[in-house]
Amino acid sequence: MIDEIKEIPAYVKNVSIVLVEPIRAGNVGSVARVMDNTGIKKLVLVNPVEYRNDEGFSMACNSGRILLDAKVFETVEDAVKDAQVVIGATRRAGKIRTPHYRLADITPRILDIARENSVSILFGREDHGLYNEEVELCDMVFEIPTHDNCPSLNLSQAVFAFAHSLYTGQLEPGDEPMVLAEKLEVERMYEHLTSALAKLGYMEEGSEHMVPTILRNFRRLFGRAGLMQKDVGMIRGLCGEIERLEKKVSKGN
Repeated sequence: MIDEIKEIPAYVKNVSIVLVEPIRAGNVGSVARVMDNTGIKKLVLVNPVEYRNDEGFSMACNSGRILLDAKVFETVEDAVKDAQVVIGATRRAGKIRTPHYRLADITPRILDIARENSVSILFGREDHGLYNEEVELCDMVFEIPTHDNCPSLNLSQAVFAFAHSLYTGQLEPGDEPMVLAEKLEVERMYEHLTSALAKLGYMEEGSEHMVPTILRNFRRLFGRAGLMQKDVGMIRGLCGEIERLEKKVSKGN
């Protein structure tokens, strides 16, 4: 008796696989195939090699539709501008690559967020991975653990490990799915936060270098938590109060 095929869950529509500057058409085709294997359909490419050719379609096998439907952008910023959460795959750890999760630990978090929110998963170049400035755009990063003797994965292997982890780790829906704030609203919040920090003297000569570090840490903190619209409103309210008090103090002087 043939086992009943598992239904693809609704959250899959919110997950996009983003390949940053892939250099081999065969890898792009292979990624399309492994996405199809696990139900994910949204492929986004940043400045890719020519992939709609014999090599790409041959490796995609019966998943050529994903190649045909792929969206192409010139920059990572444009590729993720509509995502509410951006998550990067990286093997390297470091000061700006935190919080740094293992795939098994981050999977439940992604599953929960992606039920009602758009999520972009960034995979870097085959030879150099993601650059630091691209990691800076991520709310979270994760690694796929491998043996120290051979730590690097082929691009399509990495995407399959991630996509299969989602596919096999599906969660039962909770009573109240978390709906995150739109990315544009979050970015406006960070702009307001920058303005409030300036009012507190953080942009004065000698301390201006602290602002990027503070904002990076806030991005990681809020990225872990996930900000709903009411959270964004609360933070902007605090920033507004800082600005109001600073103005009052300035007038008093």
